[in-house]
Amino acid sequence: MAKLENNFTWSPSRHGTFERCKRQYWWNYYGSWGGWEYTSSGETRAAYILKNLHNRWTWAGTVVHDTIEQILRSIQGHATSGALLFEAPDIDVEREVAGVTKRMRANWRESRSGDYHKNPKRHFGLAEHEYEDEVPKEEWARINERAVRGVRDFLESDLFEQIRTSDPTRWLPIEELDQFTFEGTPIWAVLDFAHETPDGKVVIYDWKTGEMKKDQYSMQLGVYALYMEASRGKTSDEVETHLVFLGNEMQVLSLPVTEEDLKATRGVMRASIAAMKNRLKDVEGNRAEREDFPMTEDLSRCEVCAYRRLCGRE
Repeated sequence: MAKLENNFTWSPSRHGTFERCKRQYWWNYYGSWGGWEYTSSGETRAAYILKNLHNRWTWAGTVVHDTIEQILRSIQGHATSGALLFEAPDIDVEREVAGVTKRMRANWRESRSGDYHKNPKRHFGLAEHEYEDEVPKEEWARINERAVRGVRDFLESDLFEQIRTSDPTRWLPIEELDQFTFEGTPIWAVLDFAHETPDGKVVIYDWKTGEMKKDQYSMQLGVYALYMEASRGKTSDEVETHLVFLGNEMQVLSLPVTEEDLKATRGVMRASIAAMKNRLKDVEGNRAEREDFPMTEDLSRCEVCAYRRLCGRE
C-alpha cells in the first residue's frame, strides 16, 4: 500500500481555519498528519484524536446534514434505470425525526465512553467530554432540539417536496468529495445537493444550521460555481446557488453568482493560497513548522477549539 502524502490543497473550510487561527490551521493540516498510525508520536496522535472531535454545535449541524443525505440517497435509490416515470417514495417525517434523537443519544453515549481514543475515525467523540466540560442537561436538550427542528423544517418544506418528486437521474452526486484545479492548486468541493434542469442549468443548494449570515458564504458559493465551470463547462449564468437555513423558520436565500463575483472569488483564493504557502518552510514538499503559525490573540476562539490543551490554553 502506497504511503499517504501530505500534498497542499485548498478549500473554503481550510481558508476559514487559516483566517480564524494560524495555529489551529497548523494542527489541522500538519501537526496531526500521520496521527492515525499507532506508531506516531504522542503529540501527533493526540492532535489527530482532537482533530476528529465535534463540539455540541457542529454536532447538531452534522446530524442534520447526514440525515438529509441519507434520505436523499434513499429517494435516489428508488429511481429505476430506463423507467419512463419516477414514483417518489413517501417519507415518514415522524420516523426520521425520531431517528435524529436516537442517533444523537447513541453518539453521546459513545463519546462518553471515550472509545474515540482508540479509533477516532470509527468512534464518535465530543470535545465537551474530552475536556470534561460541565454542560447542563437542558443545554444538551437544546442541541437535540436544534437538530430535530432542522430536519423537520426541511422535510415539511415545499423545497423538499420539489426535490422528492424531481427526476433523480438529473441529480448530481450527493455530498461527494471532488476536486478541480485552480492555477495549479487542487481545490476541494462538496455539494450538499444539486441537480441539472432540462434547459441545462445547474441548481445548487447548501444546507446551513447556524446563524443566517449570508455574506460569509458568498465566497463558498463562488467556489461551487467555479467547480461547475471546471467540471461541467457551466458559465455563471448557467448556475443557480441557494443557501437553505434550517431551524428557526427555514429560509431559502437565492444568491446569484455573477462573473464579477467569480473574479472576486478567484482573487480571494489566489491571495489565500499565497498566504498559506508563504508560511511554509518548504513549499515544494509542503513542510510546515509550528512556530511559523502563531496562536490567535482572541481567546474567545480558544474556548471552542479542540486543540486548546496542546496550545496550553485549556
